[in-house]
Amino acid sequence: MKRVCIHQPDFAPWLGFFDRLVDCDLYLVLDDVQFLRRGWHHRDKIKTAQGPAWLTLPVVKGPREQRIDEVRIHPGARMDKLVDTLRHAYRRAPAFDRTFEGVAAILASGHDRLIDVNRALIDHLLGALGIDVPQVCASDFGVTERATERLIALLRHVEATHYVTGTGSLDYLDRDAFEAAGITLEVRTFAPRPYAQLHGAFAPGLSALDALFNCGADARALIGSPEQARQVKLAG
Repeated sequence: MKRVCIHQPDFAPWLGFFDRLVDCDLYLVLDDVQFLRRGWHHRDKIKTAQGPAWLTLPVVKGPREQRIDEVRIHPGARMDKLVDTLRHAYRRAPAFDRTFEGVAAILASGHDRLIDVNRALIDHLLGALGIDVPQVCASDFGVTERATERLIALLRHVEATHYVTGTGSLDYLDRDAFEAAGITLEVRTFAPRPYAQLHGAFAPGLSALDALFNCGADARALIGSPEQARQVKLAG
């Protein structure tokens, strides 16, 4: 049995992303698909004194069909401003001292490509959450199929038996195609568990950075254990 999650390398993703990886044998990084300018590829939400707000990486505007792995960080980007935004938002958080330095170092590392920043942050968050999962990139396989057939082709390349995905994928996945390919489709739901946050009442759906700043090592308890991760809904 080999469980595989396929997902774009978003910027500092929410806890629901990491919840899918808890019981996976492989994370297949979908790095060669179209960059979404209004999506989560270069931004996510944190919580400030004024409430939830976007933390956005400035990028160079490219062609509409530009792939995620082609997007460049804007040469005039003030990464120190992003670092300062995090500092001001979370300086009074319980786990600020143990969290800030590592995240700030990644943002200030001088990476040229968006994907390099995103993957460095994802790796850092995986480590902080105690998740150890191997990774490979979709671009390594040169798959040309589209939609569901593309996913199935990638899963075949890595010899997956199970595809772990979220509820949003049900709007476009061809379930019959997975069945025909002999790959079990597992749709995992994630309901954010409230935790103590700075700046007022709990706001769900923020970047996992918020949980780390507020909860430190206890953030791991906000996502499923390996045993819980097997309690999935099988798509029929």
